[in-house]
Amino acid sequence: MRGLANFRWRRKTWRICPWTSVRSAVISLVVVAIVATVFDHWILAGLERQGLVASDGWKRHNRVIDVNLNRKSHAVLLPRSETVNGPDVRAWVGHKVSQERIKKHRLLVMGDSYVWGAPYMTLNHMWWRQLAIELQRRGYNDVEVIAAGLSGMSTHEELDLARTIVPQFRPDLILWGFVTNDPDERIVKQINTSQLSSPIPGRVQLLLRRVTPRLLDLFNARRNEKLAKVYLGAEYGYEYSDWLRRIHDGKNFELYQETVKDVSLFLNQVQIPGMMVTLPEAPIANRFAFSYDKVLPIWRDAGIPVLDNLPAFLQRFPQTEATGPQALIWGINPADGHPGPRSTAFLARQTTDRLEQDYPQFLGPKSSTSADVRINDWLPFNLDFEPQSAPGTFELTYPDTDEFLPTMPLEIPTVLLALEQPLPLSKIRLSGIGLKSARIWLSTYDPIEFYDNEDWKDLGFAEGNELSWTIPVELSRREASVILLKADVRPTNRQLKLELDKTGSQPQSTEMAQ
Repeated sequence: MRGLANFRWRRKTWRICPWTSVRSAVISLVVVAIVATVFDHWILAGLERQGLVASDGWKRHNRVIDVNLNRKSHAVLLPRSETVNGPDVRAWVGHKVSQERIKKHRLLVMGDSYVWGAPYMTLNHMWWRQLAIELQRRGYNDVEVIAAGLSGMSTHEELDLARTIVPQFRPDLILWGFVTNDPDERIVKQINTSQLSSPIPGRVQLLLRRVTPRLLDLFNARRNEKLAKVYLGAEYGYEYSDWLRRIHDGKNFELYQETVKDVSLFLNQVQIPGMMVTLPEAPIANRFAFSYDKVLPIWRDAGIPVLDNLPAFLQRFPQTEATGPQALIWGINPADGHPGPRSTAFLARQTTDRLEQDYPQFLGPKSSTSADVRINDWLPFNLDFEPQSAPGTFELTYPDTDEFLPTMPLEIPTVLLALEQPLPLSKIRLSGIGLKSARIWLSTYDPIEFYDNEDWKDLGFAEGNELSWTIPVELSRREASVILLKADVRPTNRQLKLELDKTGSQPQSTEMAQ
């Protein structure tokens, strides 16, 4: 028998790593590698496409969305106060905002990542944009909804920002969006994620990222959960769920009560009414009670009206489980728990109901107008998208790289185009000298719950430089929300023309549907 090395000692031949053992070990490693690869690329990938696991594909997708978000033109230049550095009124290339009103009435929504910062596939899925969409759907065409804030802002910081922007933009009503981390007064620490850095060497991680990215992601997630418990405490900080409860107690909460009183004083000073609106990301009661039971009475005692959306949410969806697939469907995607379109649309409808009841003077009369097809958001950020004079006609420059294109849930890098106000479409046309072929997917609003269900309907693949897709009858009666486009174009002629035709009849209003 042969081995890697042989030597004799005391009349006996000793063999190091006999070839049979080496061969068996190699075969075992190959089998394990094949099983791991199959599990990663087929089983985990399938669960990922269904939105059942928050694996590597969704996280890479979210990173691309975040890069696009940060590169969009979103600054409304204002004089800065000493306590505000960066956050302001939210706007982007396709969604202009000015200090001068474009409509008679104006509502201002204050918030954090719920108004800007999370990886929403389109910014129209954010709750304040859904509020604007719902108001227009109900016929309130003379009210403008704007929002201010940035990811991570607390109520205290939102108040500092409001002191700067409210005198400039003079809204009729201020809506203070509330989420459970808003009472943060910056005296209770969260755990430092640098303590959780992976021990796997960088080159090995790169290899695993290419071969079994989803398994690597699961390993890192489980390891981080275990290590977080080691560093918990006042010195390093607390794990998020523990930190949330601690900011609702002790000195931090005493300071927060003073902040809420300051909000009331501010509203009295500027003589603009305000309302606090709870924004539960899912209809799960025990997730929010620890916060709402303590926070809502403080706002009410300060004389600020409160709209608690949780009871109606629970009543409409009473069987939602706190974990598993039923819990995941309410978020943006499995890798991000911020409220997705299903949640934000419901919150917007409930808020609109309250506005109609208590603040009709800030909505104006209803009117029936024929909305034009307008696209106000797109990916990638550098699409050079421009509306043309003909209704529903646009020009764009198809990107020369997939670097900034979203990939999930189709696992295909695509251009994204989002309608400012969802409308039913009957036909989509695409043309260009350099166009060789294209494929289009369409997402529409649920006809009952009125949210973008992100159920991507494949309209088909077509070849040529003048292409047309007729929307199936069942889809042409529903409000179109987002278009995904994958095209093959010549590098020297990337300019394309997009034409969207509205369906002749408009969808019935929310009131009629109910």
